[in-house]
Amino acid sequence: MRRHFDRALQLSGGEKAGPYVTFAETHCVRLQDRKEFEANLQQALAIDPARYPHSQLENRIVQRRARWLLTQTDQLFLEPAPGATQ
Repeated sequence: MRRHFDRALQLSGGEKAGPYVTFAETHCVRLQDRKEFEANLQQALAIDPARYPHSQLENRIVQRRARWLLTQTDQLFLEPAPGATQ
């Protein structure tokens, strides 16, 4: 999976949020890697949609999903974040 993710990033030239969100939602959740999940979603949100007009709509839609996924983190991961109170 990592090889495909790296290739998707290479092909997108860092212009698209989609590979980050897809990797976070599929691979990171499956492995229960909360830290990498959050890092990939933050990377997706760091992309400026206005900088890439040909991908602007796609990036905005995918970034909306990234923001939603971040609100669902506690439901997606079995272990609470370090230092979190229950």
